[in-house]
Order: sequence, then structure tokens, then C-alpha cells
Amino acid sequence: MSKFIACTPFINILVKVRPGVKPGTYKVETMPAVLRVSQPDTVINYQIFDSGTENIVFTGMTVLPEDNNQFSEESISVSGKQLTFSDANTAPMTLNIILNFKNDEGVQFMHDPQVENEPEG
Repeated sequence: MSKFIACTPFINILVKVRPGVKPGTYKVETMPAVLRVSQPDTVINYQIFDSGTENIVFTGMTVLPEDNNQFSEESISVSGKQLTFSDANTAPMTLNIILNFKNDEGVQFMHDPQVENEPEG
């Protein structure tokens, strides 16, 4: 007997980037601020949807703890506006992500959201 396989869970996180008070600094907001993942093999996509008049792109990410056996390598879209990876979500844990960005002038900056892995049952 065949069994239907559920569609891969996909979570899109919106990213808003605005210039900070000091020149060369930026304020980054993610919606949601803390991501809670409950399903296995979830695809997570961070998408820059609003950067005002500036052209801000992703340059990569790092994850702490580094040896977590949960996240795949990230992939950055051709435009640089999306950063995507998958989360095995096999163990309850908090993962700290450091998202890396740059602007057209090459100014680099980062933001550090969290992912809460909360596997079901």
C-alpha cells in the first residue's frame, strides 16, 4: 500500500534592513524575530523584502554551535536577496545564526537571529 508523503515544510522569514543612526551601520529586523521549527526537514528562507533605497544583499551565514548536525549549507540566490537552507530538526536545541550582509559600497554587517528546533513528538 502506498503512503502519501507530506510536502516539505517551507518557512519564509522576511528581512527588513534600514540605515542605522551612525553612518555605515544598519538596523536589521526579521519577521518572525525568533523562528520556531516543529517539522522535520524544513526549508528556511530568509528574504530581504525591504532595504529602502539601498541595495543590500546576503553574503553568507554562520551557525553556532558549528557542529550541530541540523542545518545544511546555505544557498544564496543570484540576486543576493534570498538565503536558503534546510533544517533537519531532529533534536530540540537553540541555534544562533549570524546572517552576513553587504551594501553596494562593500560595507559589511551582520545580524544574529535564533532558530528554536522543537521536533514534534
